[in-house]
Amino acid sequence: MSADTAATAIRPDAGAPPLTGNVGVVVTAVDETWSLRETVDTLLAENPDTISDILIVLPAHATPACRAVVDALETAWPGIVRHHEQARLPGVGGAVRECIRLMPSPWFLMIASDLETDPRTVTAMIARAGRGDADVVTASRRLVGASLGDYHWFKGICNRLFQRTFSVLYSQPLTDMTFGFRLYRATELRRYDWGETGHAFFFEALVKPLRGGARVAEVPTVWRRRREGASHMSLCEYLRYFKTGLLTRWRPLRALLAAPGGTVR
Repeated sequence: MSADTAATAIRPDAGAPPLTGNVGVVVTAVDETWSLRETVDTLLAENPDTISDILIVLPAHATPACRAVVDALETAWPGIVRHHEQARLPGVGGAVRECIRLMPSPWFLMIASDLETDPRTVTAMIARAGRGDADVVTASRRLVGASLGDYHWFKGICNRLFQRTFSVLYSQPLTDMTFGFRLYRATELRRYDWGETGHAFFFEALVKPLRGGARVAEVPTVWRRRREGASHMSLCEYLRYFKTGLLTRWRPLRALLAAPGGTVR
């Protein structure tokens, strides 16, 4: 029995937990204000029966204006909206990783607060997960009915080449493997040993479950450039996507799994 076959054999039970009242949301924020408010209000207005709690992650350098909006949201949605002070891991990927162990819900949605991740897509993501045949539902900017809006043309070409290369490498008919806007069965996130803390975590958080046999579905979304706050991507971050994808593809599957009984890192 190969290492991949052995590790697949010890996958947790694939039975789908119900979604009603069982979707926990992690929202990353730094300097967003009105877009953060619109994200949270839209999520709760359009998905009142499925979203159980929203955890907004704030790094130490979050702006006072952003923190004021978080305070207002906690007051407006008591018992549902709360925040977490990021302390253990750096970066936006580290922010999400810290919340994996804090979110008790059986379904885990990751979304940004800048409206580049359209909160109106979440209803379709939840509906797709409700079919019971996917462990991960990811929003795609490249499916029929999706849009990349005013995405820079050169970045768009590079992004398409990257997507096609790694969809072939992982033998998956996926169109958007890097967009960090996803709904997971929480067991998928607790199963792996994570290494990335920056934006490359969002790629890592898809390719490791793929290696473990996770079933991934896509739904179309419309991407629009942020109108508030600053992007924190760099060239080094983009290069880490390649490193993450290649190393994950060729490492033994057992080396990707979290230690039995260990805590998610």
